[in-house]
Amino acid sequence: MRSFWLLFGEAVGDAFRRRIVGGVAIAALLSIAMLESCTGCSPSLNVNGEVREFVEVRGAFGFATFLVLGLWGIALAGVLGSDHLRSTLDDGSAALSLARPIPRETFALARLGGVMSVTGGGGGVVLGAAAFLLVARSGLSTTPALAAAAACLLGALTVGALAMTASLVLPRVATVLLVLGGVGLVALANGVAPFAENAGWLGAIDRFGPPLASTMALALGPWLESVTIPGDGRQRPRRLWQG
Repeated sequence: MRSFWLLFGEAVGDAFRRRIVGGVAIAALLSIAMLESCTGCSPSLNVNGEVREFVEVRGAFGFATFLVLGLWGIALAGVLGSDHLRSTLDDGSAALSLARPIPRETFALARLGGVMSVTGGGGGVVLGAAAFLLVARSGLSTTPALAAAAACLLGALTVGALAMTASLVLPRVATVLLVLGGVGLVALANGVAPFAENAGWLGAIDRFGPPLASTMALALGPWLESVTIPGDGRQRPRRLWQG
C-alpha cells in the first residue's frame, strides 16, 4: 500500500505539471463565468406563441447545463488518460518504477489516480459552481446535483481507464480522437434511443455501452418536475431519464 501512495504522488505531480492543466483551468473559469451570467438573468421566452417566464423552464435549463458540463468532465478524463500511462513507457520511468517489487496493476492504478486528480479538480470546481448557482438562483434541489456529480465521476473513471488502455496500442492523437468521438457517440445514443422506437445501432450502443449521459440524466430527472410549460415539449426531456 505504501508503494501505491508513493506512485500516486508521483502521478499526481506529473499530471499537474502537464501543459494541458493550464488550458483546463482557463476552460473551467470561462465555464463558471458564462454560467454565472446565464443564471443571473431572467429572460422571457416565447413558447408556442405564448410568453413564458424563465422560471418556468429553470429545471430544463439546469438539467441541460449540468449534463453538458458533466460530459465535459468525462471527456477531460479521457484526454488526460490518453498519454498519462504511455508517456511513462516512452521515457523509461515505468521501467524504473517496475524494477522495484511493484505489481503492474498498482502502477497503472496510480497513474489513473493522477488522471482523476486533475479531472476531479477541474470538473469538481465547474460542477460545484454550477450546482451552487443553480440551487441558489434557480431554487433547484441539491440532491440531484450531488447524484449527477457521482455519476459523472464514475463515467470519468471508466473513460479514463479505457483511454489509458487504448493508449498502449494507439498513438496519442488517435486515442484523443477515439475518446472525443466515443463520448459524443455514446451521449448521442443515450439521447436518441429513448425517443426512437427503432434506434438501430444507436440503440445497441445505448443498451450495451457505458451509460455516460443516461446515468446523469436519471439523477437530474427530479429537476424536470419544476418545468411548468404544458404540452409534449414538457414530456420529451423526461423520456431521457425515464427510459
